[in-house]
Amino acid sequence: MWDTEQETWKRSEDGELARRERWIIRRRYPAARFCLIGIYSARREETIRRTQWLPTTTHPWMNLDAMVYQGKGTLEQSTKKRRPPAKIASRLRPHLIRWRRIDQARSAELRASGVMRDGEQIRFVVNRLHDGQPLAGKIRSAWNGILEDAGLGDDVVRHSLRHTAATWLMQAGVDMWEAAGWLGMTVEQLEANYGHHHPDFQEEAAEAFGARR
Repeated sequence: MWDTEQETWKRSEDGELARRERWIIRRRYPAARFCLIGIYSARREETIRRTQWLPTTTHPWMNLDAMVYQGKGTLEQSTKKRRPPAKIASRLRPHLIRWRRIDQARSAELRASGVMRDGEQIRFVVNRLHDGQPLAGKIRSAWNGILEDAGLGDDVVRHSLRHTAATWLMQAGVDMWEAAGWLGMTVEQLEANYGHHHPDFQEEAAEAFGARR
């Protein structure tokens, strides 16, 4: 937890880093999944909350066999907010594999306890801990708690995860066309909003006066 007055991480009397109670950490598990998916896939909040584990024609889903994030089901209508299929980032893959294994085990436990019917399983990647169902609405309280603990202001919104991913791609020098396709933007949108982060931004123009004139 961040100490805003001391501008450092809070510590207990014995010098150990202070941590939230275990029940608060556990309650934030769905938000942790949301944050990792958001930062490493650049998907919007609604898309992440609707994403499922298994193939579906009506929702986004994770194709872990091909490691492709299917941004929308085949029967979903296209909108201005593009949701193209995109290769799953290497940093996100081990998390998804682990979460899928956890949810398969949780599904069996929920069926055994009668919370789920026989044959039913957890379908949504970001789900509620007590019954495996999708979140009822937007992630608010957990997000605000995370911001407070990290010492961040309310100017850091959930959409900031997408902005950060786009910025990182540009800072890494990824080709504009490839980055735009992965993000679901046009090249023009990417260049206008994030192009200045690219190491080659206006490089030729800046070096054009190298020779004496």
